[in-house]
Amino acid sequence: MQRFLTAIVIVGFFGTAFSAKAQMTSPSFEIRWDTIGDGGDDTSSSASYILRDTTGATGAGPSSSTSFDLEAGYRAGVFDQVIDFSLFSEDSSSERDATAVAGTTVTCSTDALLVGDMIALIQDRGAAQVSAVGKIVSVGVGTVTVDEFVTAGTDPVIDSSNDYVVELSGATTNLGELDSSEVSTSIVGMEVTADIDGGYVVQIMDDGDLSAGAETINDVADGAVTAGSEEYGGRSSDTTLADSTFDTSDTAFTTSFQDIVSESGVQFDSRTFLTLKTTISSTTADGIYSQSLTVIVSGNY
Repeated sequence: MQRFLTAIVIVGFFGTAFSAKAQMTSPSFEIRWDTIGDGGDDTSSSASYILRDTTGATGAGPSSSTSFDLEAGYRAGVFDQVIDFSLFSEDSSSERDATAVAGTTVTCSTDALLVGDMIALIQDRGAAQVSAVGKIVSVGVGTVTVDEFVTAGTDPVIDSSNDYVVELSGATTNLGELDSSEVSTSIVGMEVTADIDGGYVVQIMDDGDLSAGAETINDVADGAVTAGSEEYGGRSSDTTLADSTFDTSDTAFTTSFQDIVSESGVQFDSRTFLTLKTTISSTTADGIYSQSLTVIVSGNY
């Protein structure tokens, strides 16, 4: 009997947790910086409304206490805190054999691969696979080169045995036909730019168990998705998490948000990835199993 798992929908959102820095707000407006006493008419607007005027003769420099931050002086307040978030889910139909790797250049079929595509390089696909994620910067004859490979601390070693290159794209991923003799995997890549002093956190939640009607696949409970034991969970490439176990063990998704990535300080094009893992037992019911995962990024303000 064949058992299938179809698309897992991956949805990404921005979270907002802004703190006020000497700004005035109400339910209908926000003035981040305004004129006190006198000052120039420097960047005023309307229609919904931006105002960045400066006070006349305030000394420049930062001041702070436990309840406020002040950046004083001309143009000191002009700082747009920016956060940008992208998700890249594994496209199983794009899988091709990887036969060698040298630095950031991989030997593989280049069919349909383009500069700018995100890819994953996978050593020994399965429960203990070693993965790396990068963005293609050049396509050669039988090779692709990425800008860098981001790993979970261990570089893939490619020997042409159960090693693959797969494209990361789209908002769904497919774990394929499940078999009790192996662990099926899929990678979800993430890239975040956060021009925020405190960095950011990425969290994940599900909409319920991985299910096919009334049938479900059990959440992993022992820290490792193991072939032959009906289990489902994920592992993060971030090995320094403080508020969840996704960094050290295969962890179950829940209907409450859990941390899968945490970064401190300003980050530009910060890449990480999550590896989904599942397997079945000999008694798992046939069916088409599916689930939605919601991923959210929030600034640490």
